[in-house]
Amino acid sequence: MPSPAKTELRRRLRAELAQMTPTASAAASESIRTSIPSLPRWQETRTLAAFSALPAEPDLRPFDWLPARPLLLPRLDGDHLIFHQVTAPDQLTPGPFGLLEPDPRKCPVADPASADLIFIPGMAFTKVGHRLGRGRGYYDRLLAALPATTLRIGVCFRCQLIDRIPSEPHDMSVDLVLSSPA
Repeated sequence: MPSPAKTELRRRLRAELAQMTPTASAAASESIRTSIPSLPRWQETRTLAAFSALPAEPDLRPFDWLPARPLLLPRLDGDHLIFHQVTAPDQLTPGPFGLLEPDPRKCPVADPASADLIFIPGMAFTKVGHRLGRGRGYYDRLLAALPATTLRIGVCFRCQLIDRIPSEPHDMSVDLVLSSPA
């Protein structure tokens, strides 16, 4: 059963995100993208994993990092995220929730544990890395399975960076949070 406090927090955050204009969202996404090269371990990253953004998530434009680094993107399969190595935008196809996902006929399955760095979306984050997801546990299960050597980076808009998130034993944190400025 979902936590009432988490449900209310998600509702409030969805309302705030709905107020963001496309121009503000694009500007905040650009600000986040330009800060990525200064991340710890970015220059040494050989393989990275990212996500296709929902309309209310920062757009990292992960294809901009090709061909310098292999790119892994998730596809929803039941209750799990299956990662695939993707080399071009035309290898994506619409999936559940309107997300663009790797076409499994065009992209080989890849182990997310092979990524040196993974970008993680969320409804909210704290400055110390506590994360509130969308409520289905996809990324909590993924984070629990990753080796400690994988750098986990939460990505959010400034309005999603909050002081406190209700926590349960299955909730997984990230190592650091990348957010847009005020």
